[in-house]
Amino acid sequence: MKLIIVLLILTSGVNAKGIDDYSFDQFYSKKIESSKGLLIVNFWATWCKPCVAELPVFEKTNKELDLLSEKIILVNLDFNSQFKKSVSQFIQKENIGSEVIHINDTDPNSWIDKIDKEWSGAIPATVIYFDSKKVFFKEGEISYEELNKEIIKIKNP
Repeated sequence: MKLIIVLLILTSGVNAKGIDDYSFDQFYSKKIESSKGLLIVNFWATWCKPCVAELPVFEKTNKELDLLSEKIILVNLDFNSQFKKSVSQFIQKENIGSEVIHINDTDPNSWIDKIDKEWSGAIPATVIYFDSKKVFFKEGEISYEELNKEIIKIKNP
């Protein structure tokens, strides 16, 4: 009986780790515009070596956040035809605990400026919002120290 309960718990965790697939507008309205508190958004892909290299920064930070008012979303930009299989396997293999979503728009140039006018579209890119207002943007890798410095600045103005 205990084994069945453990298996049910483990299985429910795996199923809950599905990747939501959004258009950019859906993502922006559901996740950014409605956010309260601190929201860290990282744009990445499994084929991007710097993106994969910095994921532990977000995972470590995610474990330190107050999950009631602080959140990390990893926005995957893998190709639509490959994301379900490759990203799901990657998340399991790397034991990613942060929320992962996928943007399915095929023309990122139509929404990149909505994230930040200075963003060239290169990934990785990190944005921090506080109560749905952008307070930080960085194109390129971010270190644990740099991310935490920004979090502290936002939490202690």
